[in-house]
Amino acid sequence: MPNFDLMKLVLIFVALTPWLFFSQGADNCVNAVTLCSSQTANSGNSGASVETCSGCEDGASNSGNFCYSLNNSVWFTFLTNNTGGDVTANISNIICDNSPGLNTNLQAVIISASSPCNESTYSLVSNCVTSATNFQLNATNLLPNTTYYIQVDGDSINGDAGAAQCGFNITIQGPGVDIEIDAGEGSSIFKGETASLEGQGPNNSYWTPESLVSNPYSASTSTAPSSTTTFYYNTETSNGCVYSDPVTVVVQETLILTNTFSPNDDGINDTWYIGSIENYPAAKVTVFDRWGQKVFYSVGYGNGNTWTGKANGISVPSGVYYYHIDLNTESDEDIFGGYVTVIK
Repeated sequence: MPNFDLMKLVLIFVALTPWLFFSQGADNCVNAVTLCSSQTANSGNSGASVETCSGCEDGASNSGNFCYSLNNSVWFTFLTNNTGGDVTANISNIICDNSPGLNTNLQAVIISASSPCNESTYSLVSNCVTSATNFQLNATNLLPNTTYYIQVDGDSINGDAGAAQCGFNITIQGPGVDIEIDAGEGSSIFKGETASLEGQGPNNSYWTPESLVSNPYSASTSTAPSSTTTFYYNTETSNGCVYSDPVTVVVQETLILTNTFSPNDDGINDTWYIGSIENYPAAKVTVFDRWGQKVFYSVGYGNGNTWTGKANGISVPSGVYYYHIDLNTESDEDIFGGYVTVIK
């Protein structure tokens, strides 16, 4: 039997302490959490501390180096791209310990450091924000290929029982950190055919799954998958961020088109057989006689919806008929024409 009392206690605990279910941020600048462009990190400053002294990581003193006093700092780091530029850090989904007397504001800045994690080399490169709700840090004209840091701290003012302890999400984006990676347009082939892959990205980009492409390290390569497959064009930056863009190669079953059938009700070869067309439920099949009159039309072919050699319920005479099949896949390569002979 389920222990409903225990379940109630767990639910109450989760409701009262949601910030504890966020990942703990890096209390130490040296182990700062790496942020990748447009990839949200789940974090929090509950239980963090500060180390302050000349040359220490958090600040010269508890008064802080810039615009707020230090209480329980956590650290993040990011690397700008080859061009540098503007970067925005979004702090969102802030959930704080609301115990009586605790502050519920977070405070944060973006910092440059000529010597990593040494407060004496820190420079403020963004606005300084203190807020209990979603906020942004904005840094402009950041240098290319340069490591920057984000310090997030819990606010505390006179009269508070303690500094804010909060969970939050943090995301960076902007032209200074965005990585351009493009896997190109998807394609559709029949089984056994080859598709081209055309990627665009940094020089170290590569394709996955590697085993399914002719050269995974070439932007232009080819593949002949046996089934529909999504490929990824990937690149990895020197700080370990991986960026990917997907492209799908749809592998279609080749149609098996018979060119004769004998609809004489002997139970043998009485219908026109089109193999593998069941894989295309929206396929449009049209049959014309030699004068261009439509004798059969269907959307979807099979399961009783097949041509039995009749037009409007009347058997057609022996002879050659012409078909037009559109698999309805939005590709010109998926339209077929030919002839089928009715024999009686």
